[in-house]
Amino acid sequence: MQLLYDRLTRNDAVKPVDLIFVMAGRMDRKQYGMQLFSNGVSPKLVLSVGRFEVSRMAALGLDHFTELKRLRDQTQPEARHFFVTLDASCVRIDTAGIPNWNTYGEVLGLRRILQYEPVRRVMIVSTNIHLNRVSVAVAKLCRGMQVEFRYCAVPDTLAATRRENWWLRTHDRQFVATELLKLAGYRIIVSLPPSISAWLMRLKDHT
Repeated sequence: MQLLYDRLTRNDAVKPVDLIFVMAGRMDRKQYGMQLFSNGVSPKLVLSVGRFEVSRMAALGLDHFTELKRLRDQTQPEARHFFVTLDASCVRIDTAGIPNWNTYGEVLGLRRILQYEPVRRVMIVSTNIHLNRVSVAVAKLCRGMQVEFRYCAVPDTLAATRRENWWLRTHDRQFVATELLKLAGYRIIVSLPPSISAWLMRLKDHT
């Protein structure tokens, strides 16, 4: 059973990078991204924030939480996905403008950021068994970019989903089963022509 979990997992060693991008979906991802940023792993951090995560962002202690809530309330529900960017000088909050609320859409948003940011090393933070699927989307959508991507998982000390004895916990079993199916689907879909892939990815996975 551990082998199945490990086959889904992607987890590179933490090394200094130019940008950390944290995937939406779980607050433990953001907590770990903030920790890495505070420890100086990167001078810039981008938090991808889904519509249902906004109210939970207060737990991170960001000074701009009120601004984020105001932007959410002023934004149409279907567009309520945000990128919160932190660096040494400021915190910036933008509507992500991604076409669909799923992993594929977030990677499209990351690609757009990288087209304007002079970075060569990017760390993507997420749950360990989610990162394999993230890497499939990145390989498709960021092909040809002169960027080194590292995929770093939330450690077990922070993670809501843990490797050890995962099959004994209902939530973890469901997460693993869902991720297994989605990974298989992504590998098929990204092999299709871009227009077809984009259409199919409008199915929301919220992870």
